[in-house]
Amino acid sequence: MIVRKLIFFFLLAAFSSAAFAQTYTWTLKQSGSSLGDPITSDPNNSNIIFYGTGAQIYRSTDRGETFSPWGTSITGSTRVKNIITTAKNNQVMIAAIEASTDKIVKTTNAGQTWTVTLDNANFSFFGIPMTPDPSHPDTIYTMSNNIFYKSYDFGSTWTQVGTASGFTTPCDLEVFPDSSHIILAGDNTTGIFRSTNYGVTWTQVYVTSGEIPTIAVDLRKKGTAWATKWGGGGGFLKSTDFGLTWTAIPFFNGLSMWGVDIAPENSDFIMTGRYSGSNIYVSKDGGLNWITTSLSASNYSVNIIDTLTIFAAQSPGIYKATVPYVPVELSSFYASVIDNEVYLGWTTATELNNARFEIERALASDRNTWIRVGEMEGHGTTTTPRRYVFSDKPGVTGSYLYRLKQVDYDGKFEYSNTIEVTTETPSVFMLSQNYPNPFNPTTNIAFSITEQTEVTLSIFDITGREVAKIINNKTLPAGNHSVEFDASNLNSGVYLYTLNAGDRSLTKKLTLIK
Repeated sequence: MIVRKLIFFFLLAAFSSAAFAQTYTWTLKQSGSSLGDPITSDPNNSNIIFYGTGAQIYRSTDRGETFSPWGTSITGSTRVKNIITTAKNNQVMIAAIEASTDKIVKTTNAGQTWTVTLDNANFSFFGIPMTPDPSHPDTIYTMSNNIFYKSYDFGSTWTQVGTASGFTTPCDLEVFPDSSHIILAGDNTTGIFRSTNYGVTWTQVYVTSGEIPTIAVDLRKKGTAWATKWGGGGGFLKSTDFGLTWTAIPFFNGLSMWGVDIAPENSDFIMTGRYSGSNIYVSKDGGLNWITTSLSASNYSVNIIDTLTIFAAQSPGIYKATVPYVPVELSSFYASVIDNEVYLGWTTATELNNARFEIERALASDRNTWIRVGEMEGHGTTTTPRRYVFSDKPGVTGSYLYRLKQVDYDGKFEYSNTIEVTTETPSVFMLSQNYPNPFNPTTNIAFSITEQTEVTLSIFDITGREVAKIINNKTLPAGNHSVEFDASNLNSGVYLYTLNAGDRSLTKKLTLIK
């Protein structure tokens, strides 16, 4: 559906914990001990969770409630450092292992046999030796000491790319989505290093005397990354400029931190673990506030499947968290404008005590004065995702803010984040980055045209073959427009989308991961 005069926002944000204290409890689901990031899920089925420990990969088909051995043990492995699955084939996995000489191994038959693809490596303190390029899922990176390797075929073969001067022993690697040339590496004793040329050369961007065990890149907020510090005063770091500069989060000063992860569909949901402090910390508002949970033993990694399914690898094994009470989990909130009428839409993942939503509006120029413009009845108690639509006519052209006030049956309430909507005609021709990206199977593409013109919007694969035509020579008025693209019939991969409007053309890249 194409809409006119649109500023389109998806704020994947859960309500903050201020009004609703949530107690996370942890349960050991599978014993083991693997210092690294030995947890992952099936990209096509989030009910399937994998956990590696010792020489064995375990699989759960019930979202981490129970585990059983998957395939055969990996010969010679003493510790599974990390594992990566592919959306192309659920029989395929690569694993980095500690052995007499550290290795990367690959299976193509669900773990029945394992083939060594990189031998004589030295992972040592390298907790998470492998990382994929989010925009090119078959591209995998690893390091042995300060030697940087790249695989173009999902770990079947490896090519030496460069060396990193100043490294001692790396701990983690991360690649930025849509900026694959920028790669971060955490070191064991010196700090954080950064490459802007696919790992050929490296520059130190953060200095510390302690270890940087884990780095996590936000798949939704461009250029944002988080990193943990162990030793050197400890702490927790954030970067918003692609890892060039880092800021310490005061809440964690003096704490030796280890694992960190960001919810793939919700940038505001962040989790980090304390190595020896028996605590896992959760933020639901982008790191402004933190919920402290208790979990004994040392933290090795944290893994978020979604905001209701979270895991921690501890020294005794893999733990799963349960949340006994979640009033409302807001999973999307957006707005569009058609002929000066504002259409709001939102979805909830869970509602366990939801009486109603009250919709409030303010002028963008006066953020302190809100008025109630309507309400919608909630669904009470449900774990089924729900969608809501509401329309409002401000009456005057301009910029407005909207927010939701979620009210419980006992009168307690909490506000959502705000979204901004404008009805003003755009002054530039623009094609926005699709959102979300990567996506599966739908995404939204927004664009602006400054005058009425004939528009075509097409999707191409990387060979230049047109695979879909979203808008076909349709005359559209000047304004901000958005269209939803459903890629259910396409395979995972990188595609191009091209906007032709009159004699002007723009192209951008999108990534489908199934």
